[in-house]
Amino acid sequence: MKKELLRINRLNYNYTRTRKLENVSFCILEGECIGFLGLSYSGKDLMTSLLRGELTEGDGSGAIYLGGQKVNDWEVLGKEIYYMCPDNYVIEDWTVAEYLCLVDSGWAGSFWRKGVLNEEAGKYFEELELDFDISSRIRDLSELEKRIVDVVKAYRKGARIIIIEDEFDGVSQTDIIKFGKIIRRLIQRKLGVIVNSNSNFIMSELSDKFIIFDRGHVVKKCAREYIKNEEQLERFLLGENVLPSREKIEERTEMSWKEEDIVYRIRNLKIFQDDVKNLNFARGEVVTLLTLNRRKKELLFLILSGRINVENVHYILNGERYDNIDCSELTRKKVVSVRALGSREEVFEHMTVGENLMLPSLEKISFWDYIRSSRNIRKMILEENHNLKDVKAEGLGINERIQMTLERWYIFNPMVLILFEPFALCDVNGVDIVKKYVKKFSNNGATVIIVSTREEYIEDISDQIIHIG
Repeated sequence: MKKELLRINRLNYNYTRTRKLENVSFCILEGECIGFLGLSYSGKDLMTSLLRGELTEGDGSGAIYLGGQKVNDWEVLGKEIYYMCPDNYVIEDWTVAEYLCLVDSGWAGSFWRKGVLNEEAGKYFEELELDFDISSRIRDLSELEKRIVDVVKAYRKGARIIIIEDEFDGVSQTDIIKFGKIIRRLIQRKLGVIVNSNSNFIMSELSDKFIIFDRGHVVKKCAREYIKNEEQLERFLLGENVLPSREKIEERTEMSWKEEDIVYRIRNLKIFQDDVKNLNFARGEVVTLLTLNRRKKELLFLILSGRINVENVHYILNGERYDNIDCSELTRKKVVSVRALGSREEVFEHMTVGENLMLPSLEKISFWDYIRSSRNIRKMILEENHNLKDVKAEGLGINERIQMTLERWYIFNPMVLILFEPFALCDVNGVDIVKKYVKKFSNNGATVIIVSTREEYIEDISDQIIHIG
């Protein structure tokens, strides 16, 4: 019989007016992988922050049991939980053995114990029946191997619960499936897992059960098999307000464009060694460029958007060639880019929503065109605020920032829109917002270029999917 690792009973917690938990109860048994589902501010992120012992403010009540013992201190609970995220692997020069053992040993002591680190680390890999070269540097590991090492580290630290908050950037779907099988085998040794990701694919592959949050409440607990597909999940969380699928991608990959339809070309693009590409983008086309290599993916976006200049790369806009064109010049020529959709980086927080919307289009459109184009944003804000001019962008949530950023560039009426991982910060509602805007830009004649790692979310909105490298 599986033992109970964590039980939350009737938890109430008020962090802010909009971030709170009400009457939340759930249980995690050893060997279980539980997925937290919900929109932004549904309570799932607040729950993981509490479990990690991150929050010291706020008022709460309820009972928390760890291994059957009542816990009265969130910080004590946090010590029993291991947090897995991409930031764990930033010190790439460390060996696997050093990553597992160095921090906990203390700097001075670990220097003198350097000779036994490999032996100590090797013991855990052997115990877990994993074949690993523990002298390898973190930078030389694949993205899958880094995450396996992190699970071993959680095991070594004696954690009872692993919280995974990771979009698995640079990891193929095949390797995500493989990781799911590996972690299920490893946690049978008395660990439990909580998965909190924005990716439906990751949630489905790594979770055995779902706990669904909505406005601070747990509204559903179910086995993974209860959710048959992404469409059912979207309907469950959003009602019927979802974007209908476009025709299958296979029917659109062989589109032939006339020469006069090509508005943006990149020549001599060399992202990988001995792989030179010439890319053509047509008016109204949605093109997704995929690569699993994180560094190359960012380099690809930086070149396409003119944020860096690379020797011998040429840009051709409406038949006119440019060398070493920069991002600001491309923007003036109606080629715009968004690097962190939904983040604070893309908005001017001290300005109002209306001022943010107008920024790129000052003196380019009439006031009435602005009013007509931005009415959806106004409607969104006015539902909670009756005076738009007093609404500061700093008060917006992630989905509202996504909508405001995309609406701002829609008003600008670009020729080309380049998006870097546009779904990275999206919950299910955010995914729907991005998809609708991509279709809106395309229908208006703009070329949309998406730079991403995986095909998730983009298959039903892309006219072309091009694999780079």
